Amino acid sequence: MTQNGPAAQHDVLLPQDWSETIQGDSLLFRLDGLELHLIPGSRFEAVADAVGTLRESTYRKQLSGSGNARDLDGRDAAYEHLILVEPCSGALAGSARLQFVPQFMAVDELPGSQQSYLEHVYPGIKAMLAERSHHVEIGRVALAPRFQRQPHSLMALFRGGLLIAARSGFSILHGLVSYNHFAHSDEVNTAFLSALMRPPYRRTSPALPPPRHPINSIQPNDTAHPIANVQALEVAIRKEHNDNFRLPVLLRQYFNLMEAKVCDLSLARDFNQITEILMAADISSLPNDRLSFFIDVDHHPVYQQFSWYRGDRKT
Repeated sequence: MTQNGPAAQHDVLLPQDWSETIQGDSLLFRLDGLELHLIPGSRFEAVADAVGTLRESTYRKQLSGSGNARDLDGRDAAYEHLILVEPCSGALAGSARLQFVPQFMAVDELPGSQQSYLEHVYPGIKAMLAERSHHVEIGRVALAPRFQRQPHSLMALFRGGLLIAARSGFSILHGLVSYNHFAHSDEVNTAFLSALMRPPYRRTSPALPPPRHPINSIQPNDTAHPIANVQALEVAIRKEHNDNFRLPVLLRQYFNLMEAKVCDLSLARDFNQITEILMAADISSLPNDRLSFFIDVDHHPVYQQFSWYRGDRKT
């Protein structure tokens, strides 16, 4: 990878030889001056320092960092990784990790709590989901500050994840979205989180295992919330409670891009103590034009080399 320009002062730089170190073709696509790469967990060590630094700096700005210099939880080898790079500077623009579990995977091969953060938070969820369908876990999404101001950067990560899932035969996606309840009053938190646990925001089927650390003060409610749009909900909370309230950026993208719904809420008691919102999406139910926007992209099908691939080898 050639670097043709200087990096900004606070950029996290990838090692110059990282692409050679991973020993394989990883480029998924190029878009708006950025490159998105898919690398296997077995090669994550080549980018671990940069990705861990980016995660921690990103989450710390949200008052939710791990407290360490790098956010590395020991599970990364069990995931594949999306690495968003600005090739002209060598800067790491963003990252996310994906775990693909095919349907009917043998129980002794399923990721345990030491291989899957989702399984750690919701014990038993991997086995339950694997009985029903192929599924993907999305986690640890991070964007560098300079690229947070560029909407196409986050879009590239989401687009890559959805493209890989759809082309590989996976339609069910789950991801945990962080919400820093410490930044808001009890009134704001109750208004927001209780709304998410009601229709039309809540996903009621299938029933999932309970979280390890539930939020007992917020219970599911089958009565439809009077505000049926998440952007309108944000506006209402700002008007009625606190003008500084903003939806978590990832939550907005889950709702708007994937028509995802909320499964449950939990507390990250053994990570950063904040609220985690479990989101789920079925991309097979997306309108054709929206799904096509994500998957009809000129790209290199590097996902076909992975053992979990369940798509058409000719695509």
